Amino acid sequence: MPSLSPGIISKAFRDYEPWGLIRQAWSDEKADGHATAEAQLQQINELQETVAKLSDRRLQDVASKLREVARSGAQPHEYLVESFALVREASRRILGLFHYDVQLLGGLAICNGTIAEMATGEGKTLVQSLAAFTRSLPGNGVHVATANGYLAERDYDFAKPLFDFLGTSAALLPERVPAAQKQAAYAADVTYGTGTEFGFDYLRDQVELMNEPPTKLGDEFRREILGLPSRRRATLCQRGLSFVIIDEIDSVLIDEAATPLVISGKADKLNPHPEIYHLAKTVANDLEMDREVELDERTRSVGLTAAGVEKIHRDELTIPWTHLVRPWKTYVENALRAQHVFTRDSDYLVNSENEIVIVDSFTGRVREGSSWKEGLHQAVEAKEAVEITAESTSVAGISRQRFYQLYDGIGGMTGTASESAGELWRFYQLRVTPVPRNRPSLVRALPTRIFRTECEKFQAIADDVRDRQQNGQPVLIGCRTIEESEKLSRELSEMTVPHTLLNAKTTGEEAAIIAQAGVSGAITVATNMAGRGTHISLDDDSLAEGGLHVVATGLEESKRIDRQLTGRAARQGQPGSYQFFLSGEDALMVEQFPEEAARLQSTSRCDALGEVKASAFLGQFEKAQRRTEKARYEQRVTSFLYNENLNESKQTLS
Repeated sequence: MPSLSPGIISKAFRDYEPWGLIRQAWSDEKADGHATAEAQLQQINELQETVAKLSDRRLQDVASKLREVARSGAQPHEYLVESFALVREASRRILGLFHYDVQLLGGLAICNGTIAEMATGEGKTLVQSLAAFTRSLPGNGVHVATANGYLAERDYDFAKPLFDFLGTSAALLPERVPAAQKQAAYAADVTYGTGTEFGFDYLRDQVELMNEPPTKLGDEFRREILGLPSRRRATLCQRGLSFVIIDEIDSVLIDEAATPLVISGKADKLNPHPEIYHLAKTVANDLEMDREVELDERTRSVGLTAAGVEKIHRDELTIPWTHLVRPWKTYVENALRAQHVFTRDSDYLVNSENEIVIVDSFTGRVREGSSWKEGLHQAVEAKEAVEITAESTSVAGISRQRFYQLYDGIGGMTGTASESAGELWRFYQLRVTPVPRNRPSLVRALPTRIFRTECEKFQAIADDVRDRQQNGQPVLIGCRTIEESEKLSRELSEMTVPHTLLNAKTTGEEAAIIAQAGVSGAITVATNMAGRGTHISLDDDSLAEGGLHVVATGLEESKRIDRQLTGRAARQGQPGSYQFFLSGEDALMVEQFPEEAARLQSTSRCDALGEVKASAFLGQFEKAQRRTEKARYEQRVTSFLYNENLNESKQTLS
């Protein structure tokens, strides 16, 4: 097809004949005939003046014609420029927001099936609308997957008026409802929901299909040809997996990748033999560390030595053999893990109903309805002396890697993907596309401070925060665990420093808390991922005092996660700053370099506040972080390969 000039494109828009707009770029083409993002951006901008002159009715007509073109078999790159120009103008009229050039570049990256790496605060929610509308035009449905239900609802509420104007249906995916109630959401052009719910609905559909009575080969095809109704009785939620846009994609595809999606079933709520787990707890507490128990804090693993195995089988008459569903050794090792590896208010909570609720180590949020497998959950229940529930059985499961590979196309966005670009390509064949900021960053990185003990570190943080509050500067403090956030909260309370606490116990108030985090003098203590994806607005007094200051109470297991926290400061060209506070008792150092951690804790080369010269130890902290990153990566690779082998075995057997 010959190249078209901007004048011809403008005429086509005036005549609202989108099929006349299908063309290759008139300049700067790539070898495959697709325009580069820069060329597409130029074309969108050149269309803007013409689009702005169209009436609302004509804009809607163009949207309708684009939909016809897409459903006639045209590929997204053929109508992408027109679609983006249309959404941009509609957004200006309906939402009062006009996409910046960098936001258009982000939308192009997502629409082209890559990951848009955009700094925090660059308007990724608005960017979503470009790709979601364009990819929805063929009529196969687009899923917008978020990290939690609050973000899904927020994004849906934000985009729905825009989509309504353009004649595109949008729906919010309900959770914990029957399949029939979900069908309407999946029938929409754009469906907003959590990534886990999309995955669980896929598994539920597969279970429904497996339970469907078998039919003769070709019977359904024959009935369809003859116009006869289907004999299938299964009620399916989804109508296929076409294109998914994943918000905070690194968190979903990397941080959560080690946790597969599993549908469990329980025959009864209560465990018929709780005495087994209590006995295992008693036996475990009687074992001698090092001689009978091997504990590796670095890998969070625990096991029995030969002496330990001999001891737990010594009094075999007390072991309820007839009620065991796995070796007795496993029950005892689970009890040891519950006692020495799993920590309350870090790995799990005990809720108001005396139930064990798992805390996601990366998001800081509770994983409702989840439980540890193979009796481990019951071991933790025995440890906390709560009612022992029945063990769950896996009805269906899939790794997150495998699930997202089922989509025809994936696009996503995040502020932190470049560190994991290799892994994202290896598992998902997804490229990372860095998108520049709309305005230069004014963030100030303050020198890292290191202390001997956690107590000294918290005291220094509290002193620093108090001073900033008195000056009117808002502070966001990111803690690694719930337990740590509550310790620091107590420290601030003892110093009568007003503050707000946000962790897995208070996520119901998340939106309200974060909405106030930028007010002058506001102090917010949170687990690192709490509030991620929510906007922190600064008032004039906060901006005058230096903007939002972010405090990190330690290094995370990945530098990328540290960037997620510090990226909250200095958004959209505003002022802001961040600073790390570390100690010899930080889990990262204790797990990776216990001897170095002990040396730091006992050093006399410190000031009266327990602060040491950062340059003497900072390298060890960074090395510990890199070692942990490598270990977590290897775990994900092992999990991926295991699931791949398991899948191949199932296919062979079938």
